[in-house]
Amino acid sequence: MRRHHFRCVWAIFVISGACLFAACGGKAEAVRAAEPHLASFSKLRLRALELLELRSDIERKRLLVAAMENPDQPVPENLEPVLAQMKTQRIELTPQDVEQRDAVFWRMLDAAFLDDPAVIQGEISFIESDGAVSVFRHPRESELPAGVKWFGLRQQRTFAGLAKCLKETGSEPCVIVQLRPREYAGSAGLTVAFRRP
Repeated sequence: MRRHHFRCVWAIFVISGACLFAACGGKAEAVRAAEPHLASFSKLRLRALELLELRSDIERKRLLVAAMENPDQPVPENLEPVLAQMKTQRIELTPQDVEQRDAVFWRMLDAAFLDDPAVIQGEISFIESDGAVSVFRHPRESELPAGVKWFGLRQQRTFAGLAKCLKETGSEPCVIVQLRPREYAGSAGLTVAFRRP
C-alpha cells in the first residue's frame, strides 16, 4: 500500500516537474524569439502614437464637416470655438478633404509596418471615450492568431507569444509582441507579429 502511495506521489511529482519545465521552456523560447525585434517594436510604438494623433484629427474634422453641413448638428464643447473660428474666417472643409486625410492615414499605417521586412502583421488598438475599442490593422483584413499563450517581458504591459501566422501563401511561424492598453479611455495598445529569427 505504501509502495503504491509512493508511486502515485512520484508520478505527480514527475508530471508537475514536466509541466513546469515546459512552461519555463515556452517562456524562454518566446522571450528569445522576441528579443531581436524589441527595438523595432519600440519604434513602431512611437509611430502608432503619431498615427493615433492623426486619426483623432481626422475624427475631429469629420465632426466639424457634419456641423458645417447641418447647423443643427451638435458638436463637442471643445470643438465649438474651432467651428466658430472656421465660420468667421470662412475656412472651407469638405467631406472629400476628410476622405483624403483618411486615405493618408491608411497609407502611413501600412508604411509604418512595411518599414521592417520582419513584420507579418500589425494591429493598433485604441479605447474610445465611450469605452468602445477601435482597431487598425495591417494588412487591413488580416486577423492575428487566437489562443496565443502570453509571457510577460521586462517592459511594462508588454508580452510575447509564439504562434503560426496565416498568410495568403499559407502559414508561417511567428513571434507576437503585444503592448496592452491600460483599462481607460484614451489608452492605446500595439500588437505586432514578426517572422521567427
